[in-house]
Formats: sequence, C-alpha cells, structure tokens
Amino acid sequence: MKLNLSNQDFCIYLITQFPFAADEEKETMLSDYMMAHFKMPSKEWLEELSGQTDENGGELDPWNGYTYVHEVNDKVTLFAEFHAYNTVYFFNDIYLGNSGGHVHLSLLTWTELKEIIENDRTELSPLFLLLLPLVIGNDSERTGIEAKISAVLQQTALDLNETQLGEITKMLSSHLIFGDSRKNIFTPKENIGLTTSRNHSERNEQHSDEELKQINEIISLASGV
Repeated sequence: MKLNLSNQDFCIYLITQFPFAADEEKETMLSDYMMAHFKMPSKEWLEELSGQTDENGGELDPWNGYTYVHEVNDKVTLFAEFHAYNTVYFFNDIYLGNSGGHVHLSLLTWTELKEIIENDRTELSPLFLLLLPLVIGNDSERTGIEAKISAVLQQTALDLNETQLGEITKMLSSHLIFGDSRKNIFTPKENIGLTTSRNHSERNEQHSDEELKQINEIISLASGV
C-alpha cells in the first residue's frame, strides 16, 4: 500500500486516530467532524489496511491487516499495526500504546516528537501524524504545536480550505493539551526518567520502575538523546 501524505484515504484514517480531539465549544469530536466533511475511505480500502472483520464486526483471527514500518534511526524502528478499530504502536518490540478500545497514548513530550522526526527525509512522510496521537503538550507550546500541525496538514492530499484547516488544527491540538493543566505535566523520577499522571500512558507514574525505565530508554534512543 502507498501510505504517505499523498494518499487521501490514509490521511483521513490518520486524522481519525485521535480519541481526545474535539471542539468543546461546538461539542464535536474530530472523528465526527471528518465524517461530516469528507468522503470516508471505502470498506474495501479499510479492509486492505486494517484487516477483514467477521459478520459481527469483530476482527478476524489471525489478524490480516497492514503493519507500517519506519526506521527512525539505526537503533529504533517504528512499527504501526493498523487494526479494525485502532492503531497499535511499537518502537522495536516495545509496546508504546494504542488509539482505540482501552486507549493507551499520552507518551511523548512535544520536544521528543520533534527530535524523533528531525532526521526524517522520507518524501511526504506520515511519521509526524502517526506519532502525534502519542504526544502530551502544554499551553506554553501551543503556538508551536499548532503551527507544525497546520504546516503538515497543508502537505496532505486533503486540500483543506482555510476554515477546515483551522478547525482540524484546533481539534488535534486539544488531543495533546488537556484543559486540566496538571494532566499536561511530565515529572522526572530519579534514575528512571519522565512520568505522567495520565492513566492511559505507558509512562504512568504508577507503573513499576522497571517498566518506566524500559519505556524511557527506548524513547531516548528514538529521539537520539
């Protein structure tokens, strides 16, 4: 499959992988907004990407969807498994999170994401939009976050008008930056690395030191720190 920003179906799919993205004033989820304003990918295309489902909508066993593979650097490779109802992310063989069901995201700092994509030279690369659901941002970073999101959206095949660009950018930013500022903070733990109070995260502060150390180490390798 040709999975880059020139593929309109894939761009729409990527933008629907943000379960916290919404316009609170209009009480609209980003996934609903996309369905209302764009032609969604066909069932046939989705089955080729994320695997076939049975008559009840359940995923077939064994899963027969597509795995996107992207070499971040010589030490870390991203594997993104596209399933019927969510995307599952790995750095090498280490689980990072998933976008559906029992959501597990809220993993990377905005700075870490920028470091990870810094050396990406792939033409029309989807790497930024693939990893963006995993990011926690804060208000001090909002201007930079929205500027980067807007710039990447303009590279996609969606041909957004000015209103659509602004609305989607705002909703994607809301996925990263929660209204409760306490949820946007990473806390360093001595000899372990960064932790967060967000429950749906592999960096959750309640996880074991061993688990936290492992996830922090692979993120450091990916970001080149």
